[in-house]
Amino acid sequence: MKTTCCVWCFTFVKVKDTFNDLQHKAVCSVTCKEAEMMFTQYWSDEEINRREHYKELTQGRDDEA
Repeated sequence: MKTTCCVWCFTFVKVKDTFNDLQHKAVCSVTCKEAEMMFTQYWSDEEINRREHYKELTQGRDDEA
């Protein structure tokens, strides 16, 4: 077993020997998993770029008037 850190709270976590830090994320609890998922959903590079693109298309307006 290898040891790595939780991606959210940096607690040490034991993972399988096949765990690859470049491909996988380790979490220590369900709470950390949910926090990481929400952060990734709302603040990922793709999401930020999508919001900026939408803002440019609508000139900052949320309404279609």
